[in-house]
Amino acid sequence: MSEQTDIIAAVTSVGAAPASDATASDDQPEKLESQSSQPAKSSLKESIVSHNLERDHSDTRAKPFIWALALTAALGGLIFGYDIGGAGATFVMDGFKYHFGWACAPDDYECVPKSQRQIDIDTGLINGLFGTGAAFGALFAPLLFNNKGRKPTISVGAIAFTTGAALQAAAVNMPMLYIPRLLSGFGIGMLSMCSPVYIAECAPESHRGQLATLWQLAITSGIVLVSILNIWLADWEEGWRISYGGNIVFSLALLGLLTIMPESPHFLVSKERYDDAREALGKTRFEDQIDWELEELKLESKNAREEGVATWGEVFDDTNNKMRTRVRTGVLLQSFQQLSGINAIMFYAPNILQDFFGAKGSIYGALALNIINFFATFITIFSIERFGRVFLLFTGGLVMLVALIPTAVLASVDTGTGSVQAIGIGVTVFCALYVIGFAYSWGPVVWVVCAEMFPIRERGKANSLTTFSNWFWTCIVGAVFPIASTASLAGCFGFFAAVVFVATTFVYLFLPESANLTAPEIDEQYATHKPAFPRKKWN
Repeated sequence: MSEQTDIIAAVTSVGAAPASDATASDDQPEKLESQSSQPAKSSLKESIVSHNLERDHSDTRAKPFIWALALTAALGGLIFGYDIGGAGATFVMDGFKYHFGWACAPDDYECVPKSQRQIDIDTGLINGLFGTGAAFGALFAPLLFNNKGRKPTISVGAIAFTTGAALQAAAVNMPMLYIPRLLSGFGIGMLSMCSPVYIAECAPESHRGQLATLWQLAITSGIVLVSILNIWLADWEEGWRISYGGNIVFSLALLGLLTIMPESPHFLVSKERYDDAREALGKTRFEDQIDWELEELKLESKNAREEGVATWGEVFDDTNNKMRTRVRTGVLLQSFQQLSGINAIMFYAPNILQDFFGAKGSIYGALALNIINFFATFITIFSIERFGRVFLLFTGGLVMLVALIPTAVLASVDTGTGSVQAIGIGVTVFCALYVIGFAYSWGPVVWVVCAEMFPIRERGKANSLTTFSNWFWTCIVGAVFPIASTASLAGCFGFFAAVVFVATTFVYLFLPESANLTAPEIDEQYATHKPAFPRKKWN
């Protein structure tokens, strides 16, 4: 009983007025009115927590349909993964290089190829413009997300991507590749903001981490698929067009499958569409689970409606449910994810390895890394609910750090003083270790944490900010890495190692655990978490 009292006190205290503000004089009617509303708000929050404590934590059943829903939404991740592996590999394809003037065909005696600096700028813009479009897509998404629903947001994102991918596949010069990269990125930004949240909102708490991880698994699946295709596409002069446009198939499949998927019950209840919400829950929950969850969503939605539409000021207000702390945490997690170097390594793996193994060998090397990335993601699916979010992020960060340091050392070795291939093998092995560490931790878990950490009232705006930060740094890293790696590949790996050290320390000290918790329980975690060394609570 005392534990229930403590939880209720912790949640209802978040955002409450301090004692010094509770005194109002006769000439301060506004304060008196505010005071009178406090008991009602506290009573509602107590009702939410009391109802939440009635949840049967031993009930871990999940309908098979929820996996179909999650896999459908995760197709957006497959599309993104295909683009990572596809666009990056075109940089070493002869057909692509001849077409855009990076190299000269053997029978073209009048050709003057671009300089290495021009090539670095082209590659940076191809990747950077995609990230720029995605950043703006993430910021635009809440307009649809909050007002029209999760499914329309995903649909618009898929349509934008499909249009951009088709134009890329038809490009005849470099400017015709640049603009569609922005459009495709815009679509992916919308998908990456909305799809993980849609999965998390539809999933039962006992499976939320596993199902949300499917987003990252889909990304790795797309990378592996296109990496296999690239082996054959590299021998076809126009094969690069499939590398850029082949994922249209999956985008169209996403649009088609969405027509049979339910809208998020969270969104439906927030719009007071209770019959529709019950019908949606009927597809993803067993009959005896529906009433409890529907009542839980009604209470949360009633609380959100009474407080009104969240303003941007409230999103950054720490007296409002620790929102500033949550947003700062989410933005830092997404920033660390990209500044740790994963997209630089995965996107430019063929370029990095080409210096050691040649063009064809680099494609096989990139395929090996991508396959490792895919299988390592399954570690998360089987462990995220058991060990929690923080433990996976912390241990994965340690593995990445151990891998990046020797990679930086090897990259600094003068290839003229030893075996180029031996150094290349060493770089590949440590890159593979890095990929394993990232694939089971910072890759999927960051998306899971950001999808579940915000209250429903602030969720759209807050998630758009965290997703924007991911794509902002994706854009910067993608644009800068070609030039920076040409100047010092070892320096790039050293920088990534420093970021991973800071990131690992941050999650160890400051990230509350959110595994298997409902929204009120997550609120309580953020209200009570205190950094401590050694960490007192892992799960």
